[in-house]
Amino acid sequence: MPGWDWLAALVLFEFATGFTPGPNNLLALAIGFGHGFRRAIPHIMGVTIGFPLMLLAIGLFVRPLMERMPLLFELLRYASLAFVLYLAWNVATAPVAQERSTQQSRAPVTFGQSLLLQWVNPKAWAGALSIVTLYTRPEHFTGDLFAAAFVTIFMLLPAVSLWAVSGRVIQRFLHRPRSVRRFNRLMAILLVLSVGMMLFGSQ
Repeated sequence: MPGWDWLAALVLFEFATGFTPGPNNLLALAIGFGHGFRRAIPHIMGVTIGFPLMLLAIGLFVRPLMERMPLLFELLRYASLAFVLYLAWNVATAPVAQERSTQQSRAPVTFGQSLLLQWVNPKAWAGALSIVTLYTRPEHFTGDLFAAAFVTIFMLLPAVSLWAVSGRVIQRFLHRPRSVRRFNRLMAILLVLSVGMMLFGSQ
């Protein structure tokens, strides 16, 4: 595949996966809704930095282990669900306060947790493995891999930011604490469903 065709195909793939719903974007929506865009920045940066690092690690080190240690990745399936359940609980039980300064004091997801989320996020795994196996050319594997990681930064930053901004916009129409709690719980349910469907939907 010629270079420009390869790059166009990669950009289209990352655009489609980066802007569609998934654990990263649903969390950004929930944080933007409950805490504002500024409090979503650690999560946005955790995703923007964490996924490219994960992509490089999978391409360079993890892929050879997949055929040798299938049990490791079966355990990852359940670790993924457990970690996302923990994050969903944080979202569902996020404090709802009348004073915005109190409500915004602590976001439910930190930068470090967002970095870790990439490794237990089935959508991130599916995307990374697709890039490694479908969007790298054998004769240019290392160069393509680093180029793909570079492209993801410029795709994920606006994508996750847009979801966080959308949450902030929705918050303007929901003022009552009861409505906020319902929205947070809905986001937590969707977060768990998004992971469960990817982990167990094909079985």
